[in-house]
Amino acid sequence: MVRTISTYRRINFFLLSLFIAGFFVINGTGRAESFPFRSLKIGKPAPDVEFAGFRTEPGTSIHAHAGKPILLVFWGGDLEAKKKRSIKVLKVVKDLQPYLKEKGVTLLVVNVQNDGDGVVNEVMEKTGLSVPLYVDPNRTAYGKFGLYVLPSVLLIDAKGNVAGGVGYSKDIAERLRGEVDVMLGEKTREQLEAELNPEMKEMPKEQKLARRHMHMGMTMKHKGMLEAAVREMKKALELDPQLTEARVELGCLYVDQDKLDEAIKELEAGLDQEPDSLKAEICLARVSMKMGELEEALADMQALLFRHGRDPDLHFLIGTLQEKLGAPEEAAREYKKAYELLQRKMMLHE
Repeated sequence: MVRTISTYRRINFFLLSLFIAGFFVINGTGRAESFPFRSLKIGKPAPDVEFAGFRTEPGTSIHAHAGKPILLVFWGGDLEAKKKRSIKVLKVVKDLQPYLKEKGVTLLVVNVQNDGDGVVNEVMEKTGLSVPLYVDPNRTAYGKFGLYVLPSVLLIDAKGNVAGGVGYSKDIAERLRGEVDVMLGEKTREQLEAELNPEMKEMPKEQKLARRHMHMGMTMKHKGMLEAAVREMKKALELDPQLTEARVELGCLYVDQDKLDEAIKELEAGLDQEPDSLKAEICLARVSMKMGELEEALADMQALLFRHGRDPDLHFLIGTLQEKLGAPEEAAREYKKAYELLQRKMMLHE
């Protein structure tokens, strides 16, 4: 079995280094999931779920608010990056609170990861949001809603039907207000999408130049010239600090150089800019692996499989972690899956 694993690893290392330049566009980041509830469908009735009150507060349920539109915020703070995103979303909800009250929308805030008092109190204090807090001790929402992205927001209309839902994104403030308007009939979904996606304007000269430096940095990386690649990524970010792809690439380069503090800083900043960046999550897991936090890194990566199960880099890293944890058969399966996915992508792009 060890020989099989070694064979898979050699094959994968070769293919990853040879073909990564052609795949970075495919594996690049995208918008956060627009509807992060895999068990729900817009327009269909929302299942009832009971939530317990946090500590001494009374509980509630979906059906307890029947006849009123509901906005539910699901959040967790077990990871620092997730905690930061939850704080940002709850701040957006706080700013939206007067509008929700004016329109008669019930607000329910639910911690679905059973975080400790310290985390919960920290998050709520930093948001300044003063509302009853609920928890999901039996993780019922995960099953009935198919919840897999945190933080996430679910909207249920006055008839009890699912009206919409959003995961964390850079435009969460505009998108969430728009989703409320769509639920209330204030605007159509087409109008909302037109507002959120205006016609593209020509890219400014600085942004074009920033992308040239970024692509040069990627070329240097594939040639094994890490210092040169770092310099190019830094030049790209000097010209365009919002170029998330370059920031994540820089963080991953720092991982390759064992500069873990610098890597964490850049990768967390990249996730703040693009919360659904798989590459940033993978490189953060590599940081955890280098720090000896193997089980935590494996759990984080396995949680990403539902949305990114066809990503070879993800399977390869999971295999590496399983091998280090002494699970050679599981590791071999993951290496084989990564190899098959790479072959498939090669055939599609010939």
